[in-house]
Parts: sequence; structure tokens; C-alpha cells
Amino acid sequence: MTKTLLPMLTLLTCLSACGGGGGDGGDGNPGSAGNGNGSGDDGFPALTHSIDPVPAPANAVMPILSRPFAGEYEVLNYFDHDVPSYPEKTNGYQLTWRGARAFPGKDIGGYDGHTGIDWLLPENTPLFAVTDGRITFAGVRTFVCDLQDNEVVSQLVVRLTFVAPSGDSYTAVYSHLNRVDVTAEDRVTEGQQIGLSGVTGCVGKLHIPHLHFQLERYTSLDPPQAFYVDPYGWEGPGNDPWAQRGAGHTSVWMWKPGQAPDLVPRRPR
Repeated sequence: MTKTLLPMLTLLTCLSACGGGGGDGGDGNPGSAGNGNGSGDDGFPALTHSIDPVPAPANAVMPILSRPFAGEYEVLNYFDHDVPSYPEKTNGYQLTWRGARAFPGKDIGGYDGHTGIDWLLPENTPLFAVTDGRITFAGVRTFVCDLQDNEVVSQLVVRLTFVAPSGDSYTAVYSHLNRVDVTAEDRVTEGQQIGLSGVTGCVGKLHIPHLHFQLERYTSLDPPQAFYVDPYGWEGPGNDPWAQRGAGHTSVWMWKPGQAPDLVPRRPR
């Protein structure tokens, strides 16, 4: 599928309504090879336990964000660099920031086309503003969830918008919350509590509690356009496939020193 530039309003309709979902998934196999069978013969790096991650020299850095929660939690889904096209699927796997392939039901619980990162937070874990900014949405989105047999679901979402030193606007999206502690147009400061994690909305048939954290970049094009990006940037072999799709798609490392949450794949259950 060829991913073209999307007008802001069209993309926001999907982002706000879909919320990125969560996936009900299967048992993980941390440290397995990229093809999910441990052989490593597919030419892609193995999934690794990324603890206290830091950017590699080739990764562009723009340190803005603090962590959205305290502590460390396993990853249920990665940002899919090839490509973040939810709810459309393209190839049956997620391509991680390090160029590894993660397969649903083998490596993690996720699915093709994921637009953010899912951490397995227990219900009612406090969530914090990753930077200073303005709340542009805080409340319920109701939509049809394809992960739950097209059930109509209600999902609590917070959207935090901020301006980067580059001049581009970004929005950090927190989905599946149990409680929201802010309202639209609130000005928040980095580290301020904005709500509690949960299991609302499109979380899959197993209803696994988690935080879907999604980052969107807005360009100054006329009309403005929005793109999904990965706050961990890209450190895989060669060029980032998503960045090759056109202007605005490039992901950069956006965590302040020591603030990047671990990226440890979900362990077998």
C-alpha cells in the first residue's frame, strides 16, 4: 500500500476515533529472532530487551519528552515503521525502531499497522504530561472497534499538543484511560498528572489493560498535515521505510536523558 500525505482533518478523524487500539494478541517470546522462530534467518535483527535505551550516534536527537508514567512496564505493541496504517494492514508484522520484525502471536501481542507504543500498565496507573503544553481533547470517543467484532466502544483519551524547537507542533495521545484529570484547553506542565491508565475502548477481545501512547507531528504545510512518528527515532539497518514515504514522516529520538521508558517485549504468559 502506498501511504500518501493525509490532510489534518482526515487523519485526526481516525486518530481520535480509532485511538490506535491495543490488540488482544498471544504469548510473547522475548529475545526471539525477528522471524519469531529463533532462527534469525530472515535477515532482520532479533527482538531485544531494550533496557534504559539511549539513542545511537546515527539517530537524530531532539530531547523534549519526559516519561509518561513512573516505573517500567513490558511492551505489548511497537510503532510499526512499515507502515503505521491502522486500521489497514499491509504485511502481517510490526517493524520496530531497531529494524526487527515483531509478529502477532509469536513475539508480542500486537498487530500490523500499529501507530504508537503500548505499555502493559496495570489499571489506574498515574499518567503524566510528557512536556509543557495545551490539552486539545480530554474525554470519550465512541467508535466501532474492529478488534472486538465491530463492537461499539467508548474510549477515554487525552491529547496534549506542544511546539518543538524545530517549530513543528506535536500531539501526544494517551488512550484507553480509566480516568481523565484534565479538560480541553487546560495548560499543563511537564510531570503533571493527566489521568489514570485503564482498559477502555478498543483494547481487543482479551481486554488487556495498557497505555497506548501515540505521537503525531504537524507540519506547516498549507493546509497543515499530520504524521505518525516514533519518539525513539530509527536505528534499524538502512533507511527508515516510513521516513521514505515523504516529507514529515521522519522520526527522531525525543526523550530527555534518562527519561526513555524501557522497551522490553511482553513475556510469555
